[in-house]
Amino acid sequence: MKASTIFTMAAAALIAAAPLAGAGAQAPKKGGTLTYTYQPEPTAISTLATTAVPVALISTKIYDGLLEYAGPGLDPKPGLAESWTVSPDNLSYSFKLRQGVKWHDGKPLTSADVKFSIETLALNYHSRGKTYFGNVTAIETPDDRSVVVKLKAPVPYFLKAFQPSETPIMPKHAFSEQEIAEKKVRQAKVMQEPVGTGPFKMKEWKKGSHIILERNADYWKPGLPYLDQVVLRVLPDGAARAIAVEKGEVDLAPMTALPPAEIQRLGKLPSLVSSQAGSEGLGPIMWLETNLREKPLADLAVRQAISLAIDRDKLVDVIWYGMGKPARGPIVSGNPNHFNAALPKLEYNPAKANKLLDDAGYKRGPDGVRFKLPQNFLPYGEEWVRQAEYIKQELGKIGIQADIESLDMGGWLKKVFTDWTYQITSDFHHNYVDPTIGVQRAFLSTNIQKGATFNNSMGYVNPKLDELLQKAAATPDGPERKKLWDDAQKIMQDDLPVIYLIEIGYTHIWNKRVKGLITNGISMYSNWDSVWLE
Repeated sequence: MKASTIFTMAAAALIAAAPLAGAGAQAPKKGGTLTYTYQPEPTAISTLATTAVPVALISTKIYDGLLEYAGPGLDPKPGLAESWTVSPDNLSYSFKLRQGVKWHDGKPLTSADVKFSIETLALNYHSRGKTYFGNVTAIETPDDRSVVVKLKAPVPYFLKAFQPSETPIMPKHAFSEQEIAEKKVRQAKVMQEPVGTGPFKMKEWKKGSHIILERNADYWKPGLPYLDQVVLRVLPDGAARAIAVEKGEVDLAPMTALPPAEIQRLGKLPSLVSSQAGSEGLGPIMWLETNLREKPLADLAVRQAISLAIDRDKLVDVIWYGMGKPARGPIVSGNPNHFNAALPKLEYNPAKANKLLDDAGYKRGPDGVRFKLPQNFLPYGEEWVRQAEYIKQELGKIGIQADIESLDMGGWLKKVFTDWTYQITSDFHHNYVDPTIGVQRAFLSTNIQKGATFNNSMGYVNPKLDELLQKAAATPDGPERKKLWDDAQKIMQDDLPVIYLIEIGYTHIWNKRVKGLITNGISMYSNWDSVWLE
């Protein structure tokens, strides 16, 4: 084993202590309740059910990852694994689990739980599971505290796989043999009544009103968490969320949880902090998902026309109040190692869109309509409705009648990812720190799987792209891998399996009494064990 690949608890302690090392640093206080709000309400309490933002926000306070992460670039540090080693050929990862970690029900964490969480749960049910663990050939558990993961080929981003939102470590004993055998994991009781090892445990879920998490007195980090409770308040109305934050009834509105106009207004108040820090590891990008299984969307000319009909600058400025920038493809431009800067800006040209549809044989009827294309939208708040209305208006100008259908989160997930009965819908995906993690899953043809959320719902198949994505997944970062991703992005821009819209700029609003919130590039998906209230 290479000494440089060994991470010990001592090193972790140095990292953890660094923020408090400065003279005069304010000592954290114990106690209090942190209240946050986000719309919509979670549909489950595990990202194995869906990786939707509201689920990731709450579940990461309950379930730990094998590792934790520091800084914007997500440098790995010990979590449930107190140390690890990597073989010189990068094909074997050996993790040593902490001693004495207990599940919320009092039972001990063992290596069998970790093996089960990776091999049975994450690999098969997480939307990025096959990306992370598709090269795993074996997981060995020589004793209750040792886990050895064997790979058939190197995975450059493998140590990034163990975030609590990506590979939550879940108790094997919480699932029945029948649930596993019948592949009813997402319907298991633990998805609604979670049992984790994290700093907070479920106290109450009153659907439509709130979720209360309480301090885990048996948490494996001595003295943590600082908070007594974390509370999610369910406030469907954007104005109500903003008023609650302004009045101090809610401490935090993460990840653009408020309408953009309200974010601009509240960000000027002296009692509040407005920041885009802490999301560097996510890279959110928004698009229109398209069902390619039948015409008209199976016709490239139609997708090109839709793309030409949408003014992305106007979307950013008018709908999102400047919080973002026009997208050019599936990778955000802020990713210097993987973004293809040679991609042309996506054009806004309604006249050209009309000609494309005329030439493709989609003639206007007496009412000016060429065809109807029902439109869904991500049910995350009012701005998504406004965007759908804008898209309907713009597509109407080129003869496409994009009537809007509204669904709650459960209905939207079912229509798009389980039934595949949608036509177009707004959606967004996270790039994460590596595009093989966040981008590949949406476009690889082997990810066309009913029921798995935020994957290739479009039914998009391109063998050349599959080959590029698979090669990039196994190639170390450098010029060769950059070329693979550049070529892949060119294909994805030319084919338009989705209509790329904007790169989202997440903005968090919180009360100044909240301390210790921003710790890394996935701060809102961190466990908040060191967050405290002044």
